[in-house]
Amino acid sequence: MKYLLDTNTCIRFINGRSPNIRARMLAIDDAEIAISTIVQAEMYTGSAKSQTPQRSREIQEDFFGAL
Repeated sequence: MKYLLDTNTCIRFINGRSPNIRARMLAIDDAEIAISTIVQAEMYTGSAKSQTPQRSREIQEDFFGAL
């Protein structure tokens, strides 16, 4: 089964705000998780507006690279 993540799920995973999401995603093979280009664009836009845009972008790139 493939999982297509939305923006909020990705952000909660990256920020560690939801232990349930983190546990579930870590239990699933990375090949079963997908992210749309729309979600990536939303996250890039959010990181550009953050207080630390470069750091936010690096974290996102690591996250996307793992999937």
